[in-house]
Amino acid sequence: MISAMTKGWGKVAAVLLAAVTMAGTAACGGDAGAESKPKATASAAKKPAEPVKAQWDKAMEWWATHDIGCVNGSAVDADREGCAVRVQDYVDDVRKIRKAMNADPAAPKGFYSDAYAIIDRLESYASTPSGEGDTEGWLDARPLIWAQGEALDEWIAAHPLQ
Repeated sequence: MISAMTKGWGKVAAVLLAAVTMAGTAACGGDAGAESKPKATASAAKKPAEPVKAQWDKAMEWWATHDIGCVNGSAVDADREGCAVRVQDYVDDVRKIRKAMNADPAAPKGFYSDAYAIIDRLESYASTPSGEGDTEGWLDARPLIWAQGEALDEWIAAHPLQ
């Protein structure tokens, strides 16, 4: 009787093991012989990029309400270190716009050349400070960085590419 029970349990165990194995295979990618669905390509999943002008306008809207006078220079002395960080953040936003310009499929060759020249000047002023912790260097460069940001704003407003 015991040997008959053991044989019965052995068959049940084998069936359970086979079921668990099949379930595990299905959970890990399914049947190897089944056809796989084509995966969506990265380009199909991406939504179209927003026009550069729209991206710039959003960034400038944000800065209009969050600058707290640091980038434009009206309240620099209230928080010198915080203002130096704000100037660095502003430069980072301009760099993002440059990347958007580089990736703009609607722009004809050479379209952004003048804007790049403005950004290059801004970058040269941003390279003057000796690092992130150079509060005085960032604050000294701030008027020049701000002036180039204003020039870029004027250029983008005059050259909307949709």
